[in-house]
Amino acid sequence: MKFGYCVRSPSTRIYSEIRDLTLRIEKLNFDSIHVTDHLLGFDETQEKKETFLECMMLLGALAVETNKIKLGQIVLCNSFRNPAYLAKTILTLDHISNGRVLMWLGAGWYEEEYKAYGYAFPSPKRRVDELEESLTIYKKIFTEDETNFDGRFWKLEKHRNFPKSVQKPYPQLVIGTNGKRMIDIACREADGINLASLELSQQKKRMENISLIKEKLRKYNRDPSKFEISLFTGVTIVSIQETVERIRKERNILKSDMKYQFIGIPEEIKEKIKDAENLGINKMVIVIESPDIEDPIHTFCREIM
Repeated sequence: MKFGYCVRSPSTRIYSEIRDLTLRIEKLNFDSIHVTDHLLGFDETQEKKETFLECMMLLGALAVETNKIKLGQIVLCNSFRNPAYLAKTILTLDHISNGRVLMWLGAGWYEEEYKAYGYAFPSPKRRVDELEESLTIYKKIFTEDETNFDGRFWKLEKHRNFPKSVQKPYPQLVIGTNGKRMIDIACREADGINLASLELSQQKKRMENISLIKEKLRKYNRDPSKFEISLFTGVTIVSIQETVERIRKERNILKSDMKYQFIGIPEEIKEKIKDAENLGINKMVIVIESPDIEDPIHTFCREIM
């Protein structure tokens, strides 16, 4: 199992905190760090002055600060950037980082964020249609000397994008989704799927989708060993078993859903990670917390990873 870490969380919002956590995660031999591509927070009143640095500029800074860790998103909103322009940004970051950038992409979902920044918020179908066309554009731009494209949403005439990426044929393309149609698109066009969202109601759905992913990979004659299935989830480590029940009640988690939650003492979490790996998950992107352990990241690396 490979591990990535989401370095932007409620406790790490300003640059110095994100940088320091990133450098620590790199020293602890995680595979990658990930930054959410959000422009504002999720409070219902939208009154909090929460700090949200722009994702790609933040990764550019972290590329210079780090040496070996991969740099990813969790995940990029396809609606926020013209695909030809985003391809240029990704290629630039790939060179700054000497081939360490990832390209993890989603169709977008947070309507209030779209409205706040002046973006139209199309229907779910339209957003997925745009994502599907964008994937075609990205792959053409990454591999062609000159791209001409006349699609439903974008038209490119004699597009040129140099230098090409350090990574060949291009940086890893992963689709963040829990939706059946996007799973189909990812299995046909991408290098992996990130089973996204921290919503408790979707934990079981994530596990059920793995069998669908395997079915689609067979349909498109894809090599499963070259297709990465990742899971984005929180990990809560406790020192004693009694604390687990208290957390379950505080978070209103059904007892039947606890088997899908990475909450427990180190031995229990390690067993749940093993179960996830047996299901076909190759990588976990995590945020680690604890109500009673002073340094849960250290505990995770020493006793679980």
